[in-house]
Amino acid sequence: MATRREVMVGAGVAAAAATLRGFPAIAQPRLFRIGVFVSETDFYDAAMSTGVEPYVSQMRLGLELAAAEINAEGGLLGRPIELGYVNDGGSPPTADSVVRTIDELGAEAFVSGFVQASPRLVALRSDNRIPVLHASWVDASYCGPVAKHFGPTLQQVVPAIHAHVPDAAREHPFSISTWTPSGRAISQYLSGALGATHTGDALVTTPYPGNFPGEYRGVMGWAAEMGSTVIWQADPRPYAVNVVNQAVERGLADGRVFAFVDFSEWQAAQLQPGASVVTCLPFIASDPSSGVRDFVGRAGAMASDGLVTHVAFTHYNAILALKAAIERSGEATSAGAIGGFEGGLTIETATGPLTLEAGGYATMPLFVATASGGGGLEIVERLEAVPSGATC
Repeated sequence: MATRREVMVGAGVAAAAATLRGFPAIAQPRLFRIGVFVSETDFYDAAMSTGVEPYVSQMRLGLELAAAEINAEGGLLGRPIELGYVNDGGSPPTADSVVRTIDELGAEAFVSGFVQASPRLVALRSDNRIPVLHASWVDASYCGPVAKHFGPTLQQVVPAIHAHVPDAAREHPFSISTWTPSGRAISQYLSGALGATHTGDALVTTPYPGNFPGEYRGVMGWAAEMGSTVIWQADPRPYAVNVVNQAVERGLADGRVFAFVDFSEWQAAQLQPGASVVTCLPFIASDPSSGVRDFVGRAGAMASDGLVTHVAFTHYNAILALKAAIERSGEATSAGAIGGFEGGLTIETATGPLTLEAGGYATMPLFVATASGGGGLEIVERLEAVPSGATC
């Protein structure tokens, strides 16, 4: 249950809005408040917060950079953005937390968090009357009237990664996802998308008191016994990198390809020598293009540790798209944003055009990249305008 203590105004954005304090109250523009569901803890256990970092800090980075830049230019049709953060505990937000965020914060848009089920549940719990922005990767199984997606879909990244798995390694795939409904749907998709009979599908635990998230030694032992040559990792939390490190520890990494549906510069830095990863992402911080270099410079200056990943990039794009939708409709309200999104929308991003399709998913540029022990992500192929492949 969200309480008033759980609804926290983003300090960076609040500071930008505070420049208005010198004016009489009657002259101050009305704030446009966005409720942001973030996982400050994971499944209500503070000891498991490592299960969601650095996602939460990267989400904040992208959102606050976008809000600060938009506010400096006058806001959303004159309304400054204010971000209100609500801890979802690593799970989809409750109905009560959605209602409280509307009633107490006055939210006119939502950012729905990184959990796959969040956009659907937030949209339904707000009666489909407030735009819901989701910027993490997703299985593309839900097309709602107000949910808009700015991260890549499973259907976009898996074929791109599969094309870079050596032919000799494709014959014996082994997939890892979670026991959640979306995790099971992902496992089912992988079973049919890889063009070979699976040697195994592991549905691993998610963080909850008494469970052991991030433990894959037994799973890797099973994969080795089954003769699996490519390990597909679709566990959405950052500690998924442990699959590779624990395989190296057990001497099970040699001769195997590790294909990650989602990966980042943070995870690349955690890799132990002895194995490599192939992945596909909408943004790579080492991209030498001028647009990416400019974005990394601006975001890196705001980040306390200088880290900039695709999570910051996609959440930044979500707020830019909200701005574009509002300007298209000419009305800085929830209804105006929903109307502005209708029929699709294209925005320019640091990597190129991103086009929202009619179903709310995005056609976007993608990058196939590799990483090996201790190094960063290296781009091996740029893909232009990849359709979402949404199935709903």
